[in-house]
Amino acid sequence: MLYLIGLGLNGDLTREGVTTVQKCKVYLELYTSFLTVPLKDLERVLQKDITVLTREDIEETQQFLKEAKTTDVALLVVGDPLVATTHAEIIIEARKRAITTKVIHNSSVYSAVAETGLQIYKFGKAITIPFSQEGFQPTSFYEILQKNRIIGAHTLVLLDIQHDQKRYMNPKEAMEILHRLGFQEEVICVSRLGCTDQRIVYGEIENLLKLDKQYWGSPPHCLVIPSSLHFKEEEFLEQFRLKVIK
Repeated sequence: MLYLIGLGLNGDLTREGVTTVQKCKVYLELYTSFLTVPLKDLERVLQKDITVLTREDIEETQQFLKEAKTTDVALLVVGDPLVATTHAEIIIEARKRAITTKVIHNSSVYSAVAETGLQIYKFGKAITIPFSQEGFQPTSFYEILQKNRIIGAHTLVLLDIQHDQKRYMNPKEAMEILHRLGFQEEVICVSRLGCTDQRIVYGEIENLLKLDKQYWGSPPHCLVIPSSLHFKEEEFLEQFRLKVIK
């Protein structure tokens, strides 16, 4: 049997997740997200050895699926297991192989982003800003952002991760890309959501760009682009506003 178990935002499994892990061979998927706690600490808490899978392990080799035919296997996923489409595809493939699956849910950035004070039902389609590469500088995400703003919807902006290279996009890099594309409005920067060192900063993009990369600390990060605000959203957001930097 294959279990997809959410780690939440800070490596805190639910009671059901902890109980289930005890009977399983345990794997961890990290190429779609960032683990905010040391792997050794997670292994110590769960009292289990954890094998980290690469993208190739997940999408091509899939040894963990072969093992799930005859034994209980747990695939740990940061956040909630079904937020990334990759994990839905794993379930589809498992069912093709007649492998029973179970999802154990947990908290996700998609719900916890409400800590900004923005109302969840007012969010539109989420976007991801990818790293630019030679011959690869996509802008389709910006078109989605503009469409969200036209209908008065907020936008959750996920930042690119290249885990195999230990490369995680910083809010400053993301805002520089948005600024080059012509964005000049207000932005909410969210760092390490759900962790003890969580930080939320709100302000005009040109003001936030005056902060250096080190200001934002360790990943994970995301941005939120607010659209039309309810007066209660405005009131909540003001506590995060950055003073104007000269």
